[in-house]
Amino acid sequence: MAKQKTLFEQLKNTEAQEQTPEISLRNSHIVKYSILCISIILGGLLFPHHQNFQDGSSDIKKVSDGILWMNETVKAEYPFAINKPLQEIKADIQFIKEHSSPVFVDNKVSRQKADSNLILLEESLLKSNINQVIKASISADIYQKFQNIDPNTKEKFLQVLALYKSDILDSVYSVKSYVNIQIDSLWQSIIIKKNSLQDIELQRYELIDSLSVKRMLIRVLNNQFDEQTSFILVKMLISVLPAKFMYSESLTNELSNVKIAAVPKTLGIVKAGDIIINKGERIDRMAMLKMQSYTSYRSIIEGKDYSWIVFLGGMGHSFMIFSMLILYLYFIRPNIFKDNYKVFGLCGIMLLASLSGWFSIIINSNYPLEYAVIVPALSMLIAILFDSRTAFYSTVVMSLLIAGIRGSDYSVGLAMMMSGMLAAYSVRDIKSRTQIFQSILFVMLGFALTIISISAERTLDISETLLQLGVAGVNSVFSPLLTFGILYIIERVFNITTDLRLKEYDNVEHPLLLEMSEKSPGTYQHTLTIARLSESAAIAIGANGLLAKVGAYFHDIGKIPKAEYYVENQINIDNKHDKLSPKKSASIIRDHVQDGIELAIEYKLPQRIIDFIPMHHGTMLIKHFYAKAIEFSNIGEGSTIVKMEDYRYIGPKPVTKETAIVMLADAAEAIARAANADNREDIVEILDSIVKDRFLDGQFDECPITMAEIQEVKESFAKNLLGMRHHRVMYKEIPIQES
Repeated sequence: MAKQKTLFEQLKNTEAQEQTPEISLRNSHIVKYSILCISIILGGLLFPHHQNFQDGSSDIKKVSDGILWMNETVKAEYPFAINKPLQEIKADIQFIKEHSSPVFVDNKVSRQKADSNLILLEESLLKSNINQVIKASISADIYQKFQNIDPNTKEKFLQVLALYKSDILDSVYSVKSYVNIQIDSLWQSIIIKKNSLQDIELQRYELIDSLSVKRMLIRVLNNQFDEQTSFILVKMLISVLPAKFMYSESLTNELSNVKIAAVPKTLGIVKAGDIIINKGERIDRMAMLKMQSYTSYRSIIEGKDYSWIVFLGGMGHSFMIFSMLILYLYFIRPNIFKDNYKVFGLCGIMLLASLSGWFSIIINSNYPLEYAVIVPALSMLIAILFDSRTAFYSTVVMSLLIAGIRGSDYSVGLAMMMSGMLAAYSVRDIKSRTQIFQSILFVMLGFALTIISISAERTLDISETLLQLGVAGVNSVFSPLLTFGILYIIERVFNITTDLRLKEYDNVEHPLLLEMSEKSPGTYQHTLTIARLSESAAIAIGANGLLAKVGAYFHDIGKIPKAEYYVENQINIDNKHDKLSPKKSASIIRDHVQDGIELAIEYKLPQRIIDFIPMHHGTMLIKHFYAKAIEFSNIGEGSTIVKMEDYRYIGPKPVTKETAIVMLADAAEAIARAANADNREDIVEILDSIVKDRFLDGQFDECPITMAEIQEVKESFAKNLLGMRHHRVMYKEIPIQES
């Protein structure tokens, strides 16, 4: 009969069958170098492709306001125009659109038409029947209200109109120019189109509009009628008084387009032989514009702006920067370099940073978008997902990539490096998600130090410096939000366990631990001790103390279903193993690993925590019952073969420093307690025996822990175990005094 496979073996076989392609992808050298090559090529494509002139005049991005020109003096080989910046041209066009004078046409019959309308209105009042021409000029509402006015008031209105008619016409048409739009909406003046050859410009103070006419009519009528009647009569009069000048949208647009077409696109001409900039001269705005214009003109004249040589140069530049990251991973972080998923993630982050730097160039904006590049957010993300040292190296690589993509923009590269490193530093020991937001101050500090220092060195205008600080401030606030969002997606979608997620399980109120404290109190106390020992030892060797602590919390949850079979829980009860065969007892003891994995899966524990359940025993021999089986075999009838594999744990062996520490802590606490060791010599001797036993058994063969680190772990264990087992003085009772 075939031996039944354990749960962990079944899980391993399932993964081997179902995830063989994934394992191949994760470790394949072909996949790894493909990822690196594609990343280098994509990064190289983002580098600027421009011509290299011997005098250094081609490097546009090196030319920035305020720096010293340290190349040779540049002289113009050809005459060329100094191009006006595109943003300034757009600003000029926008100004024209917003402030261009509107065009009006002369309504030459306006006064005659007004006079005719007033006569018709008088005739209508005499006949008590509104003329159709007048009726068409006024609104239905005003017409109805006018009809409701009593006849005496209408008669009085007729008398007033006859009396003031000439004054009204003179005020509207002779003193100022009456226009059909509100003058408050005008910028300064208007254009009157007399004919195809003659235009007249009128200022705002020379104009009146319907509001001005209304105020004038109210002053005339308010003394004669009540307010409501005056309102109706004023409305009627305004309706029959046409404007002298009528707004023309088509002519206004035509004039605006003519002015826009006339906006200058250049700022002057540089003659052949003129000096553009001298060596050692500080670059000002005009020198910068000359250099940029000269470079563009030379590229057009010489026709060498893009070639395969320039392309290879960009690839080489990208390769050199990426090689810094590759060498770091290969020599210092081989665990990351061996994992293609992690390499892909890091390269993806590098390209994301590069892409954001590229966008800061191609997006036309009045704001310094180079300080909105998301390097600080990505640095924090790397620090949380990997470690702070990897984040520091990655920040340097990202900053160099962005500086190169922006044409050797040293100031932006330095700003990104400072802010990114401080961002990574601020989350190096992150304990909760809210701590991410403390990095806002660190990121802003990095930006501020760089921007202010470089601005002072280059004597930049204070307004430009403040604008740069403003964009950097927005980036500082936005970075933690972006990091938090990306981190949440990565954790949930890719099932990656970060230290932030581990922190959620650093809680003795977890349902599994509460159940353990109730059903397996001895195991629970043992667990708390192991957690303390493991965390201290991990911190001592620079490993992940949080992971070791949380892993220790859950390493023995498999004992909960059969707590009574473990000696630490056998309080005032007989040892059940006394009635079982050694093989059966070993099977029960070994089963707590499988039971623990099942419970961990049921409670959805992260894989990094589940690893501690089988790895804290590795493939160690269950010595007590193996020795007992051999003893029974020797004294029994016949020869019974005791197979060692029946008395070994299922494994796997520890593969991380943290799981190795918990393995040692588990044995050290149990044996020290059993031996009742209460002095340093006894404890050190026990620890030496435990380490030697596991080392000879090959339990550390797959683990990166070194012998020097194991020595540190032993020292940490000795100190803590000795502290736990210190002696106390028995205090005397106060004797009863006889009275």
